[in-house]
Amino acid sequence: MELTVSTMIVALAALALGGFAKGLLGVGLPMVAIPVLSTFAPIPEVVAVMYFSVVSTNLYQAIAGGHLPRSIKRFWPMALVMLLAVPVGTYSLIRMSASTISVLLGLAVTVFALVSIFNPTFRIRQRLERPASLLAGASGGYFGGMALIGGPPVIMLMVALHLKKDEFIGAIGLVYMCMLIPAGFSLIGMGVLRTEHVLPGLMALIPVGTALLAGQWLRGKIDEGRFRKYLLISMALMGINLIRKGLF
Repeated sequence: MELTVSTMIVALAALALGGFAKGLLGVGLPMVAIPVLSTFAPIPEVVAVMYFSVVSTNLYQAIAGGHLPRSIKRFWPMALVMLLAVPVGTYSLIRMSASTISVLLGLAVTVFALVSIFNPTFRIRQRLERPASLLAGASGGYFGGMALIGGPPVIMLMVALHLKKDEFIGAIGLVYMCMLIPAGFSLIGMGVLRTEHVLPGLMALIPVGTALLAGQWLRGKIDEGRFRKYLLISMALMGINLIRKGLF
């Protein structure tokens, strides 16, 4: 990666925007930052650097909201399946082309968002929650191991369960942590995450963390309906951008 002034400015802006989305919506850090950063460096290198910020922000959100015990009780089967699916996704990261990864992720994000926007009253029945959560965990773990973006299937489930915004933030943070810890071991074991990624990864925490706090402050000012609307619109835009990058 060539570190010119313009490159640094764009990279910092991408990290800050991703951190702001994470603070406001509970998701979006890798989906915003990785497509931009990957225009300067290969996706595996970007994923390795972003790993530190993604882990830190999800750990913070899992603990800060006070919903951790309830989230563990309700979503532990999903988290367990994610653990098992992560290595498969990491293997795909080093075998698939960058364009294929972008298109697959973009399609998953866009379809989820559009379905939820046009059918806002859709709700998963209680008897179907367990099988749906297992399916979401498997696909989320796969995409999480591949590019730290395990969100679309998991978010789709939680939106369909109509969780309140603070419960959503806590639950998504917990599930992501269960995905990201094994993802780190897989990235290290397959040679994607190396010692030279530690310093830039830690430096990225500065713009990401600052913007996350700003987004979190704004989240406290909006109601549940607007939160859901902003979440879905943002997801649709992220998905379209991933498809654009993969095709063009």
